[in-house]
This record gives sequence, C-alpha cells and structure tokens, in this order.
Amino acid sequence: MEISIEKIVYPGKALGRGADGIATFVDGALSGEVVDVTVTRNKKTFKEAVLNTVVTPSPRRIEARCPSYGACGGCSFQHADYTDQLPIKEAYVRELISPLGITVNPLVASPDVWGYRNKMEFSFFKENDGGAGLGLHKKGAFDRYISVPPCFICDEDFTAVVGQVLNFARQSGLGVYDKKTHEGFYRHLVLRKAKNTGQLLVNLVTNSAPSLSGGFFQPLIDVVKGKVSSLYHTQNGRMSDAVACDCLTLLHGAEMIEERLNVGRKEYRFDISPFSFFQTNTRGAELLYDAVLQAGGWKKDDMVLDLYCGTGTIGIVVAPYVKEVIGVEQVADAVNDANRNRDKNAGANCSFVAGSVEKWIKHGDIPSFNAMIVDPPRGGLSSKVISFIAKTLPEKIIYVSCNPATLARDIKDITAQSPYVAGHALCVDMFPHTFHVESVVSLARK
Repeated sequence: MEISIEKIVYPGKALGRGADGIATFVDGALSGEVVDVTVTRNKKTFKEAVLNTVVTPSPRRIEARCPSYGACGGCSFQHADYTDQLPIKEAYVRELISPLGITVNPLVASPDVWGYRNKMEFSFFKENDGGAGLGLHKKGAFDRYISVPPCFICDEDFTAVVGQVLNFARQSGLGVYDKKTHEGFYRHLVLRKAKNTGQLLVNLVTNSAPSLSGGFFQPLIDVVKGKVSSLYHTQNGRMSDAVACDCLTLLHGAEMIEERLNVGRKEYRFDISPFSFFQTNTRGAELLYDAVLQAGGWKKDDMVLDLYCGTGTIGIVVAPYVKEVIGVEQVADAVNDANRNRDKNAGANCSFVAGSVEKWIKHGDIPSFNAMIVDPPRGGLSSKVISFIAKTLPEKIIYVSCNPATLARDIKDITAQSPYVAGHALCVDMFPHTFHVESVVSLARK
C-alpha cells in the first residue's frame, strides 16, 4: 500500500498514513515522500511496515554512500545528507521533551561525519563457499551477515586490520564458530582506536582454544607488528553470541592504549583495555563533556554524586571544578578502570564505588552531597532512583541521556514528585547516520 510520510519520529522511524488514516511506521523514508510499503504488523492504532519503493522522493533524498545500507542495521539516515540529519534528530528530541517546558538548543554536529567510530565488533561467519568471512549482522537477522570492509562510519585504519586477521584465519586451518552446534574456533574481532593518540588495539575472540602450537599466532603478530599497539586473544566458551571473556592473553604490545580528551581547556588521559567502556565517538565525547561542564555551572564547594558512572570519565572531567566526586557503578571492572584513570589525571578528589546503584542508595554509606550526575543506560532511571532524588533533593541534577524517550519520562516523573525545574537541553550528535542522539539536561531545585 502507499502512504504519505508526515515526519520522522524517535527512534528514527518515518511516520506516514495511507487511505485508512492509521499511523504507519517504516524505515528509510523522509518527510514529504510517498512510499509503497508492505505491512508487517497490524494493530488497532498503528501499523509497522517495510519499504518497497519510493514513489515520490523528497528533493532532499540522496544516494547512500554504503553499498550495504538498508541490509546492514548499523545506519538509519544515509539516505539524507548530514546537514539534513541534524534537524531530523533535533525535531524528535524537541517533540519528546519540549512539552515539559524544556528548550532544546540546536543540535551540535559531530566533528567527524564519517570514520568516527573508535570501536567495532565484527563477527566471523561461514561464506557460501565454506570459507571464513568477517562482517556485521544483517538488519534484524542475527544468523546472517554482511561482509566488510567497507564500513564508512568506523575508523579507516580498521579496514586493513580486518583483512589481515581474515587472511590469518583462512590460512590457519581452524574453522569459524557455529552458533547452533557450538563448534569451530573463530568468533569475533574487536578493534579499538584512540583517535587522539593513534594507538590501535586488536582483540581476536575465539572459542575455547584447542591445543594450539606455541607459535600459532606468530604469523598474525608478524603482520600487525609495528601497526598496532596491542594484540589480544580472548577465549569465550559461552553459548551466548555476545563478546565475553573466559581467558584473556596479551599476544603483543602494551596492555592498554591511551586516549586523550581535550575538554574545557584541560587535557585528560584515559587508559582503554579490551573490555573498557569508552564513548565510541572520541571527538563527539569531547563536545558531550563540554556540555556537562556548561550545564553544571559547577562550583568549588560542590559535592557531586555520580550515578551510573561507568569508567568515571564524566566525574574525572568534572572533578577539577568541584570539591569532591563520588561515583557509583555496578560493573566492577569499570570501577577498576575509573580508579586507574583517576590516578592518571591526579583526581584525588574522586572516589568510585562498585555496586548496584539501586542497592547502594538504599544500603550504602551515602556521603553528604548537593549535586548529582546521572548517566543511566537506555532504559533510564529506575523508580528507586527517582524516589531517592525526592528524598535527598540535591540542589542540581545533570541528566546525561542516550534515549530522549526515557529522558522525557524520567524528567516528567522527577518534576512531578520533587520541586525541580528543568533548564535547556544541550544535545550532541555522537552517532552520525544513525537515529541515536545524546542529550544533557540540568534540573535545578526550586
């Protein structure tokens, strides 16, 4: 059926209507277009569909750069010029949070439009000829793959490494892991780049290792030596397809790579290990943390509680401007990274606690604080955290969000239960060509 597209809504879906007037959501269309779609889900109040053809294209439509666009699920907006992607994202953030009285500032563009990703996870798979392939999942299909390179949103240095590792795997005599039988060796390749230092980390993830010869990895070491800073082998014998670690071995180079961020006229240094969390757009992260400094209006006597602190990057950036930062994070390895990075940056006024945020705010030894930073996962804040805010009433809250829908929900709940007024939303496009957007909103106690 044909539908006319009215607008783009979060998370990057085109909303259109056909002759029946029912809202229909589809990927890959632009406002003002008429498109032919096939309905895949039919509910009373809405439909979901897949795009067949563009009947009447928008004058803003362009040819996607990537030949796999549409088949790969990584990008959402390559059919629009980057200058047109920004108002699309800004509009759906505004639609979600402006009803709460929040003014959305113009979306800040990513300094790097292509090649911005400093981390990629590739999957090994069996090609049609039975040989090893290395690529990304097809959209919505976790058992089918698309060969790479190219991937234009990842760092350009990754292309050569993918080819070198794939050649090594093909020549090694060991096969690709099969998710159904759980047999085979090669599973994933994880690449990380410290953009501002140029250091590159390679992590080859395999099934639990058979009896390998002592020099099994030497051909790979010889190929990448001098080109990468760190080469790791991770053994993962778990059934899940997620990248996990049962045993980690450094094959060559340094244990970690170092990234440097320039935020607020200060330089910060961060160690990145194979499984560290770090924002995937380095130069976008610098802008995001600048937004946190701007939104916070930090004072030297501020005592800051940093919930969902991850590896401590935001707290470490804020620390020079306040009296103390106390971070709480559930993942123990992330807290170890936070402590190490604190020491690298002379952050004596930072401390980090390992534990569930929800359990810690109920049973932990909570220090005195007057300011709070929250940077929750995509699901947003739990009701327990919102109740904790209502109980403790810090002077200001800085909410860093990767999901404008849960951001809007949480701010509505916070302001309904507690005497807060929300300021402007500072938004940064950390992920060009995707629907994702980062937002920073400050809430001040009345």
